Amino acid sequence: MAKAMRLIQEQLKQVDAVLEVCDARAPLSTRNNELTDLLGEKKRIVAYNKSSLADDTITAKWTKYLMKTPDPFVFCDAMTHQGIKSLLTLLSQKRLVTKRYQRAARIMVLGFPNVGKSMLINTLTRSSGAKTENRPGVTRGNQWIRLSNELHMMDTPGILVPKIHRHEDAFVLAALGSIKETVFDKYALCLEILTFLKQRYPALLQTRYKLSDLTLSEEMLLSDIARNRGLLIKGGETDIDRASNMVFDEFKNGKIGKITLQLPPIKP
Repeated sequence: MAKAMRLIQEQLKQVDAVLEVCDARAPLSTRNNELTDLLGEKKRIVAYNKSSLADDTITAKWTKYLMKTPDPFVFCDAMTHQGIKSLLTLLSQKRLVTKRYQRAARIMVLGFPNVGKSMLINTLTRSSGAKTENRPGVTRGNQWIRLSNELHMMDTPGILVPKIHRHEDAFVLAALGSIKETVFDKYALCLEILTFLKQRYPALLQTRYKLSDLTLSEEMLLSDIARNRGLLIKGGETDIDRASNMVFDEFKNGKIGKITLQLPPIKP
């Protein structure tokens, strides 16, 4: 992580601002607070992507909360194109370069794994009619994308998740696929996902997996889910590993329903 942040610090010398891509379902945990010190006086714009997968009621609360914070933001969705025009307008209208430079604004795009950074860049490119240029950045793999005469964007490799100190952040980032699956127990995570759904979205849980009794333990619920989906092994026993993988994948990809994992704080 330290090496990645040093690389970002070097790349920042080439740009005027940063577009940080986060997941609309977890606006707190998918933001990288370590960027604040690196940015200095450079502006940061935040795109909360995958908004079509988020709970609309809670997104409205987040919008109200974030309007009191300094960084301009947009809730958007690269898949459905929701909010893309608003993001392009924000990127174009925000004064990122002083007039004396007489050049296009340069923006670096950053984001944790699986927040949809690549898809968002592709959607912005198509929506603006832009073409990717083969001008290298500081390192291999970086590309400059000309969105307009006034706006150029640097696509960089995504940034790794920093060291996690809170269990809530670990759960959220694992559940959304921002942490490598090899570093956590899929079964334990699945049980925690079921606990979350029982508490916050019981109707979605019950409907998706045809469950009749949510008072059962998470272990029993997972067994019922496996049986209801026909995930069985020899002898008619439920295949808990396959069920855990399925619940994790469906939660991560928004198949269970419109869900938000984090509520906004009381104060900014």
